[in-house]
Amino acid sequence: MARHRNRRTPHASTGICGLVVQLLTTEWTTESRGGAGARLRKTPLALVLPETWLGSDDGTLRIHHVYFSERNQFQPREGSRIRSGRSPFEEVEGFRVERTEAGVRVLLDHGRRGLPGAHAWSWERARGQPSEELLSVAPGEWGRAVYNERLSYWDTGHWGYCKHVLNVGLLREASPEVFLATEPEHEAVREFLPRPSGPASVGASPARIATAAP
Repeated sequence: MARHRNRRTPHASTGICGLVVQLLTTEWTTESRGGAGARLRKTPLALVLPETWLGSDDGTLRIHHVYFSERNQFQPREGSRIRSGRSPFEEVEGFRVERTEAGVRVLLDHGRRGLPGAHAWSWERARGQPSEELLSVAPGEWGRAVYNERLSYWDTGHWGYCKHVLNVGLLREASPEVFLATEPEHEAVREFLPRPSGPASVGASPARIATAAP
């Protein structure tokens, strides 16, 4: 006999729910500072999230990392992982995503470049300020944080550059295209002047921050 559905039984979620982090990393050298290389490295600020994440919020943290490199002509390499349990924070590149009572906040650690703790930030204004809060996200909102950096490759001694874009949301029944189809409620950008050689200048261009109202 067919089993009737209890009217009080909740329907399965058809959207993405919970804490979601998308990190887009673009890495290049002086070869792509101009011309065709510069056009290729204009990578997107957001991409579609994995459809396998559709479903109810089970308290996990979902991380979607997409890497663009000059070495493979800026073709995207995607990876994703799920962090089970309600960890109070997660570190991705120089970003720190922390759970709060009100939602989530994103900090930028000025002492971290590339792999966390690997290098010291070489910007004069960052000295004495180990980290700063870039933005906060409430349930149902999402925000975007961006920073760039200059890297020294230990094996060749050459310089490289990275741009990191973090899209983070406390989503409710969101489409996998949420970061593409909607505007962030909050946005923060930190831009530092990249030098082709030598350490970053003390007179590097000041940081820029923009916060969009909900």
